[in-house]
Amino acid sequence: MKQLVLYPFLFVLYVISFPLAHNMDQLDATQALRPLICLILAVAAGLLLFYVLFRDWRYAGYLIFLVGLFFFSFGYLNRFIQEQLLIFGKTLDERILLGIYTVLFLIVALKGVWVRLGGRARLTPYLNLVMVIGLLISVFGLLSGFFHEPIRVGRASGTTQTGSEGLIMNCAKTPDIYYIILDGYGRADVLKELYGLDNQPFLEYLERTGFYVASDSHTNYTQTIFSIPSSLNFRYIDPPGEGVNDQNYFSGLMRDNDIMAFLKRCGYRTIAIESGYSFTDHPKVDIYLAHGIGMNEFESLLLTDTPIEILAEVLNLEPSEFSFEGHRRRVIYSFEKLGMIYRMNGPKFVFAHIISPHPPFVFDSSGQPIEPIYSYFIGDGDDYQGTLDEYRSGYPAQVRFVNQKLEQVIDAILENSATPPVIIIQGDHGPGSQLDWYSPTQTCLWERTPILNAYYLPGGGDRWVYPSISPVNSFRVVLNAYFGAKLPLLSDDTYFTSHRLEDQAIDITAQRSSRVHCNLP
Repeated sequence: MKQLVLYPFLFVLYVISFPLAHNMDQLDATQALRPLICLILAVAAGLLLFYVLFRDWRYAGYLIFLVGLFFFSFGYLNRFIQEQLLIFGKTLDERILLGIYTVLFLIVALKGVWVRLGGRARLTPYLNLVMVIGLLISVFGLLSGFFHEPIRVGRASGTTQTGSEGLIMNCAKTPDIYYIILDGYGRADVLKELYGLDNQPFLEYLERTGFYVASDSHTNYTQTIFSIPSSLNFRYIDPPGEGVNDQNYFSGLMRDNDIMAFLKRCGYRTIAIESGYSFTDHPKVDIYLAHGIGMNEFESLLLTDTPIEILAEVLNLEPSEFSFEGHRRRVIYSFEKLGMIYRMNGPKFVFAHIISPHPPFVFDSSGQPIEPIYSYFIGDGDDYQGTLDEYRSGYPAQVRFVNQKLEQVIDAILENSATPPVIIIQGDHGPGSQLDWYSPTQTCLWERTPILNAYYLPGGGDRWVYPSISPVNSFRVVLNAYFGAKLPLLSDDTYFTSHRLEDQAIDITAQRSSRVHCNLP
């Protein structure tokens, strides 16, 4: 019984449960099912293949375990070595490190080495025990994520009815409508004081082009998963109730949002561009433009710490969707598609959520690639894996790059649209270099809540907007100005929401301009 080769399968369970336990608040656990099945089948097939070759189950188990260990540990080893070298101002080419690692792997895989390590008697029960202990620790973390008690703070619900039931719409005018969300794009005054970025030239370009820039605009929510569904449904929303799956709840608000449903009454085609963020990648649209190859977030998370990216570069293959190179390509793809959609005939509503200038910072100001030393992750605030100095240098550079791409998109749309379109460009929230997900009272709210909010509303539509307009009122204005709706405008409030504060929506409207916890450079 002790010699049963169980540890390769236990290793697969560990590989799946460890990242899942550490990302429970960001991922849907069901995303792990497909890679779990694939890995178990791969281990079984590999075990059988090595047994056929060497006629020894214990040695076959050792080899397939080494393959898995090599594959899933390389990223961690690479990151550790690069961090140590950076202390001395040096780096090591990842391809060289992969070559060295491969040679060491081949040496350790030799049958003579396996025998010297006790492979014929001691190694199998020892590795079984080690993997059982590791798996138990990982499963404990996983169960803690499922059943932990949420932090309780004072709650203020953000629910407000739309008043849009039975909405009467006049479809005589059907301009194309572009809704472009630039994730984490802050307001100009914040960018200047916190990041030393003078964004006035870009704002002047917008105004010169015909945009109205809301100079005192704030987000309605400090978190994307609340902010964008609220905007598309032009109402404030409650957090999901107890026992409600977050992925299903917010994806449902995205999938069946009000603005797309209402515009379909007037013959609009709805178009969405893939963002790479699962919570906003589920709208029910006529045309979905996807750059990726169909992996979910968890599957791509698994691949970020493997040699896949290096091999893809060496062999000129497509990178993982959720890698820094994959992220770069997706951002560029989004801008390229936005500048071409005007070619589609008929009235259209275009939704694009672009995760930039939000971390990760993968572009310099001219659009040249930057490769962070940490593994791919889009976390912001205290989830950001770099330093405050890296955030303060990376964020404004990426804003400049986004501005360049956005000007090209706007020029292409306006020059080639037969009828002047409606264009809304917004940050879903501001940057988060000083965001504490555990506490609004320890967060620089003045950084997180002010946003870029710009409207191109031809034919006098700009008379409906005002300096402090917030995203929740954007489509109320559009429906009133162009479709004869009579929707009342809501108060422009702001709520602090967080994946660390479950079931919460904390009203911070009165405190959102506070600089109490802002560390000015």
